[in-house]
Amino acid sequence: MTSKIKGVVFDLDGTLIDSLEEIATATNRTLEAFGYPTHPEEAFKYFAGHGARVLVERAAPKDVVADPHRFEPLLERFLSAYHRLTGTIAHPYEGIPDLLTALAERGIKLFVLTNKPHESAGECVADIMPHWAFDQVLGARDNVPRKPDPAGAVEILETTGIKGEEMLYLGDTAVDMKTAVGAGMVPVGVLWGFRERKELEESGAKHLINHPLELLELL
Repeated sequence: MTSKIKGVVFDLDGTLIDSLEEIATATNRTLEAFGYPTHPEEAFKYFAGHGARVLVERAAPKDVVADPHRFEPLLERFLSAYHRLTGTIAHPYEGIPDLLTALAERGIKLFVLTNKPHESAGECVADIMPHWAFDQVLGARDNVPRKPDPAGAVEILETTGIKGEEMLYLGDTAVDMKTAVGAGMVPVGVLWGFRERKELEESGAKHLINHPLELLELL
């Protein structure tokens, strides 16, 4: 694979940044405001990954989810709370700054593809990782299917002219591995994020790494 890789696509939450506390805080504050039960922080490792709507569906009481008149105001309140909180608690995982610097020095293009709302994703990357130039930061948009649909990943390939086999895709969940496989990218599972080795292996990870700098061995 030496010298073949031209770009790296990163998932955001659980891959580039440790945002679990931030996600849990925004969700639990929203649930509390409506008088609904809250959840321990660890539960959000499994609530997160498919975007804001699914996150709130998993966290809210089932009878609320089934009633649009109750669920939609809850979702709207969460989106507002999360937008205000984004980037205030989350921080890059240990080793990520060094990895981004090393990739930039090698001329590797950097991308972010996340199911976090698009505006929040851009602000989050700019606030938490201001010293690195990402070529594209793509979050959840109304006109583009969310991961694991590969549409966003394919968009990156088409707009850059980079081939799938020339792009590493780094993520911490089955959603990410399936997205990479669907786009023809090289799926790399990270073991410092929200999910376990077994999930990553079963969903198509070609490589698994324990520390960000191990990615450099795949270039």
